[in-house]
Amino acid sequence: MAYRSLLANKKMIIDSHVHFFPDRLFRAIWDWFEHHGWSVRYQMDADDVALALKKQGIDRYVVLNYSHKSGMSEPLNAWTYEFCKNHPEAIPFGAIHPEDENLEKLLDRCFAEYGFYGLKFHTHVAAIRPDDERLFPIYEKLIEYDKVITLHAGNGPSLKGYKEKTKEVSGVRFVRNLLKKFPKLKVIIPHLGADEIDAFFDLMAEFPNLWMDTTMALSGYFPLKIPWEKIKQFSDRILYGSDFPNVPYEMMTEIEAIRSSGLSVEIQKKIFSDNAVRLLKIR
Repeated sequence: MAYRSLLANKKMIIDSHVHFFPDRLFRAIWDWFEHHGWSVRYQMDADDVALALKKQGIDRYVVLNYSHKSGMSEPLNAWTYEFCKNHPEAIPFGAIHPEDENLEKLLDRCFAEYGFYGLKFHTHVAAIRPDDERLFPIYEKLIEYDKVITLHAGNGPSLKGYKEKTKEVSGVRFVRNLLKKFPKLKVIIPHLGADEIDAFFDLMAEFPNLWMDTTMALSGYFPLKIPWEKIKQFSDRILYGSDFPNVPYEMMTEIEAIRSSGLSVEIQKKIFSDNAVRLLKIR
């Protein structure tokens, strides 16, 4: 179905932020969260994650994973490609690390061969600032292919298990530097930019290719005041995302928060589906 046709679906939900990893990596991540963050409530393999999303009424979902060191991206991307062939509702994003060998070849494969919709990069995990020059060839390739990057470059959640303090490798000031150099780059900042939410919304006013997703920011799990007025103001560039399955609470928590928020039906439709369809040109 063409992406313009999808816009007519009033009840569609697209989860723009779901994690899928091979079993061994999933288990290592859950163990890390147990020691440094929270107890992951839904510890299930990738196929079961897909089934759980379907049972809860999620129509499409973005497949995200990431490389914390060089050499991981190629096998992770091959795994994602094979996984998504068996799950047509999946919207695959690639993993990349700026120190990967044959970086240009890896990126061309992601987009020209695998047909990925974008990339995921996590500044906390990689301990690399978003305005680091090592990332510039990646940004240039994304612009060349007109693809999107989900860039975890907000300070939150700030957990103690990372290599560097999150404020040393993330934050509005670094993202602004990036966007000034690459204004055509389409960037999604997760978690509504926590914990600099207001500053990231200000940055959205400055840069029209900056988007944000809602992951965990609407859950009530963190002591954040939900910025409903800002969400309403920038409703054309806000995406629903869950961070499933790596969450400590019931998976429908943020969907119910949006539904009970008082936002209009039109705005909810944008957040749940229309914005993702438009940004990603989902087929």
